Amino acid sequence: MKTRMTIFTSLLLAGFAFTSCDDDNDNYTPGEEIVNVLYEKYPNAQRVDWELQRDHYVADFRDNNIEKEAWFNTKGEWVMTESDIPFEDLPQAIQTAFGESEYKDWRVDDVDMLERVEMETMYVIEVEKGKQEFDLFYAEDGILIKAIEDLDNNYQPNTVPEVLKNFINNKYPQATIVDIEIEKGITEIDILHENKAKELHFNSANEWLYTTWEVKEREIQEIADNVKAANPGFHVDDIDYKESADNSKVYIFELEQGDHEKYVTVDMEGNIVG
Repeated sequence: MKTRMTIFTSLLLAGFAFTSCDDDNDNYTPGEEIVNVLYEKYPNAQRVDWELQRDHYVADFRDNNIEKEAWFNTKGEWVMTESDIPFEDLPQAIQTAFGESEYKDWRVDDVDMLERVEMETMYVIEVEKGKQEFDLFYAEDGILIKAIEDLDNNYQPNTVPEVLKNFINNKYPQATIVDIEIEKGITEIDILHENKAKELHFNSANEWLYTTWEVKEREIQEIADNVKAANPGFHVDDIDYKESADNSKVYIFELEQGDHEKYVTVDMEGNIVG
């Protein structure tokens, strides 16, 4: 499984600001309307501590013996909850998928359930092996959305611009959005579509650039065999399908030979083009 380094970047809600954002203020309590929203959503919340995180009210609490962190915007609307859950509370499909993955022998350090407004619930398994640490993002049905290097970043309540929602609905009907990130001016949105995890990339003007998703070697076996024949000694580590705004469609092979790796781009007819 290909991994990539990424930094979670929050999309700040414009037009709101606090005069004070002291995250260490242990005595802070928001207005009654915010507190009421918390207890409406989590009536069994106990040991609640509040703090300000930029333009959000954040409540740390226990709910039925589970540590949770809930975020609310300045309108008093719930936007995100992170729950620290035991591995055995994961959906069975995720437990099965993890047990069959390349990370099955890694040590599980932590498991989080991530719920966000207008997005599918995601489950994050933090794993360690030696000095390597990765976060594995799973959908409820066991599909691995992505595996990224653990950078100890906190989750943030992200929102998807309406224009991007409309694009996704038109190009990938019935897709569900599971994550959004912004890195170096590029917006990356992860979706589930036709039982596949797909990643869309948009520029700063919200224009679609390309979409990628992983394909199995057996799905394009003849093309894969030709690529390996042209690169003796290398084995296929990963294959991505990429469709771009210029109507080009290619397969990108990640090949490895010991500590060496290289990428080979192949068109739909199996011709090596890069």
